[in-house]
Amino acid sequence: MDWEGLSEEQVAILVASILGDGEITKCYVYDRRVNNSYREHFSMGQLSYREWKQQRLPDLLYLRGNNLVSRSIPLMTKLFPLFYPNNKKLIPFELLEDIRHPSFLLTLYLDDGSLLLSKRFNHNKKEIQFTPHIALYLQAFSKEQLERLAVFLFERFNINVRTSGTPSGTGYYLKTTKVTDTFHILDVLKSYLTELPDFAYKLDWGTRLASEIAHYKISHPDYTVRVSIPARPYSSEEITLLIEWKHQGVTDREIARRLNRTYWSVVYKWQDVKNREA
Repeated sequence: MDWEGLSEEQVAILVASILGDGEITKCYVYDRRVNNSYREHFSMGQLSYREWKQQRLPDLLYLRGNNLVSRSIPLMTKLFPLFYPNNKKLIPFELLEDIRHPSFLLTLYLDDGSLLLSKRFNHNKKEIQFTPHIALYLQAFSKEQLERLAVFLFERFNINVRTSGTPSGTGYYLKTTKVTDTFHILDVLKSYLTELPDFAYKLDWGTRLASEIAHYKISHPDYTVRVSIPARPYSSEEITLLIEWKHQGVTDREIARRLNRTYWSVVYKWQDVKNREA
């Protein structure tokens, strides 16, 4: 693919943007334009991020109100049939062969991702347990395409995400299922925090955690907060015992006691084992 002088990072940002919030506008019948163009609508709360994109692609993109756009140019005309065969947006995996820069992952995440916190309340102990996940809401694409994208992210960036069901879009999105995977993504992207300080709530775990703790200090002042942290890896012997005991009907709490692990560690590990066996 001839990227017409774009750098490796610029290609990564552009491709991820088209997969995410952006679109290539089509030339219609009676349209006087010869070529297609790029358009990305955003809320003004996202302005600093769109300014970052424009600064990374200054010869291609410019801001027009709350839209990030390009002129009608041959590059967009060449890209249109790759992203929109039969006028439906698809992931052009042949283009991903050119993608190696981590700005691709950053752009997917800031366009369509969220840092989620699942919360479990133990009212007897007056504890709140937070477990962080990262979701990539690329819901325009089929489960099969998202699964292929997950393979690409693992092979290219060592990122682990899996498809998960949702009632919106095509029915699926990508998310981390392990705390270690969530923290790994944040570690890969942490260098961008100085460039995008307004997005610390998505890029910096410490910032997000402090915000959540402050919130629950108001609503649950007597409760302490616990965070699911990456646990020590399970040995092959522990996994064998876990499978054996689950088939014997031993409860998760009893297995946790026998393995000297937390209850939720056993729950998550068993889910992981079942997913791998599926």
